[in-house]
Amino acid sequence: MVNLAVVEGVLERITYANEENGYTVARVDTGRGAGDLLTVVGSLLGAQPGESLRMEGRWGSHPQYGRQFTVENYTTVLPATVQGIRRYLGSGLIKGIGPRIAERIVDHFGTETLDVIEKEPERLVEVPGLGPKRTRLIGAAWEEQKAIKEVMVFLQGVGVSTSIAVRIYKQYGDASISVVRGRPYRLAADVWGIGFLTADRIAQAVGIPHDSPDRVKAGLQYALSQSTDQGHCFLPEERLITEAVKLLQVDTGLVIECLAELAEDPEGVVRETVPGPEGAPVTAVYLIPFHRAELSLAGQLRRLLRAEEDRLAAFRDVAWDKALAWLADRTGASLAAEQEQAVRLALTEKVAVLTGGPGCGKSFTVRSIVELARAKRAKVVLAAPTGRAAKRLAELTGAEASTVHRLLELKPGGDAAYDRDRPLDADLIVVDEASMLDLLLANKLVKAVAPGAHLLLVGDVDQLPSVGAGEVLG
Repeated sequence: MVNLAVVEGVLERITYANEENGYTVARVDTGRGAGDLLTVVGSLLGAQPGESLRMEGRWGSHPQYGRQFTVENYTTVLPATVQGIRRYLGSGLIKGIGPRIAERIVDHFGTETLDVIEKEPERLVEVPGLGPKRTRLIGAAWEEQKAIKEVMVFLQGVGVSTSIAVRIYKQYGDASISVVRGRPYRLAADVWGIGFLTADRIAQAVGIPHDSPDRVKAGLQYALSQSTDQGHCFLPEERLITEAVKLLQVDTGLVIECLAELAEDPEGVVRETVPGPEGAPVTAVYLIPFHRAELSLAGQLRRLLRAEEDRLAAFRDVAWDKALAWLADRTGASLAAEQEQAVRLALTEKVAVLTGGPGCGKSFTVRSIVELARAKRAKVVLAAPTGRAAKRLAELTGAEASTVHRLLELKPGGDAAYDRDRPLDADLIVVDEASMLDLLLANKLVKAVAPGAHLLLVGDVDQLPSVGAGEVLG
């Protein structure tokens, strides 16, 4: 363990604060005099100018701003002097109190000001210019601030860093303490950046038993999510049980019981018999999003194949001899028989896969398909799983190509701007390096293909593996 340095000082001003994650840049007066203020950075949710802070963290240096202190945890001490209280209240801490009102309140109540707001807020009407309505607002805002502080103090007391405490508070608000005390393993599912291991550490701090069923269920889901990082959409039941016993250090019987309960839970896991590597049936255990995506992807592909309309209907009765002669003239090379077959397939079938090893002519075939589709004024959209592959596809076809993420306008949480209700405006969608498509991304992509549009997946199963779990092209 690295010992953290401790700095004490009065928070003078906040120069930047991110509402989402609580990250703050602030200036603190450590009492060195001569107007010398220290820059502190880190999560300071709830801290207000005028408060005295005791901060734990690490010293560092910023190329532009010089020496600064990175805060990991902090505690606040309410200001005791009239000057400190005036600055504290005038900082914008409470909606309805600006510097001038703060001045009036402090002039009236002096060092007792904070006690009055805390215990007898109705007395604020004694201050000239403060009516009952604003008095009530001030009381309510003070209570809200106090609730944030209580939650932060509790979370720091059970060993949660300030940055994670901010995320927990953003998720659960005033219910944070009861969730952390009663159901700490929920944090792993609900709060971005908290995994099972962090939730497990918090659970130990609040006294959740080592063999708690909640712990075992969370551990089973964690083992499955770890396996998705290694490319697996599911784990065989026996292997999952073995891995969970090793991870959790509990009895096998307890793990089996908890797995059965999880399989009954609509938000738990899915157990299903699937063909194993040797053909023998295997009981597979899936995390729900992966099972849903697998069913959905199969269903969406079936939907595309069976669509009545055809956005490339012009190729149903095209004179292929003429079309291919025009193409050879345009590209300066003729297609081999297999390439010709692939071109026809992609332009007449709604879903097609073009595969083969390096040097087998995939690139020229793709270029030919795009040229012919454009000649019929079709809207062609080109994409690839990575920026580099998209750039290469653009160079090959002479048209714009983007990553699949950008094409779908995928947001960090996983929601896409385009889906079944708002499909992509394209007649032909070509995805290169499709071996890199994982299950979740492929599902989102196929959902966004409009009925009647054609989807062409291009790639080599022996080339780059998928980014996440699932070998879709394979």
